[in-house]
Amino acid sequence: MTASAARAPPQVPEAALEAGGWEYIGGHSLDPAFEQSVGPASVSAAFETLVYEDMDLSETLKEKTLGQAEGQFSLFFATRVTLDPSLSNLPKAARGTVVDLVEEHARANYEGQLADVDVTDIEQTGTRSTTVDTGESARVTEYEATIAFDEITFPFTEEKEFTIEGQEFGVNGMLAVWEHDGTILVAGGAHPGENIELSVTKEPTEAIEVAVDIDLGLTPDAYREELQSLVAGVE
Repeated sequence: MTASAARAPPQVPEAALEAGGWEYIGGHSLDPAFEQSVGPASVSAAFETLVYEDMDLSETLKEKTLGQAEGQFSLFFATRVTLDPSLSNLPKAARGTVVDLVEEHARANYEGQLADVDVTDIEQTGTRSTTVDTGESARVTEYEATIAFDEITFPFTEEKEFTIEGQEFGVNGMLAVWEHDGTILVAGGAHPGENIELSVTKEPTEAIEVAVDIDLGLTPDAYREELQSLVAGVE
């Protein structure tokens, strides 16, 4: 059986995604993602990816900024990597090399997708291990990056308006890789890494001074915990 014929999307924690306000926004395939000789074996890999966006968060930010905050603020993805031959049929000495190749490719793809949505200064900040819900051990790469939050304009009178200049804010992300039933799973995402607080003071007349403060109430620790739970639920 070829990698193309055997490929299937990963199973994701549907109930948790629905409860958290996540919506499926698309998927994509890479077939083959790569073909390479590993020792005596020639290995090809097919990637099947599902991508979700936290629509509840997007709608909340849009409402708080009078419709001016547009974009994808929190993303989650899951990928099944189907190998030909199957990972379980490869010599034990070659499996680690194959997993490393998949992880290298997945990192490059992940970083490229972040760049495609205008995330900049993407940096790997460390690696760690975690245990997913099926009991397997996953290797996790942590990320930090930045994204520009565009200027926001508020009307003051029919003739005057306030403009709060845009700023750059932190983004946190993660990518996890692990073996599962002869395939390799990759899952992760990105979310706001800090709260966004903006302010401006204007003097529309000599007698009037008006201050506008925006606190979007973002909770990075909660987003990180939710993302980790979603990743752990992939199989």
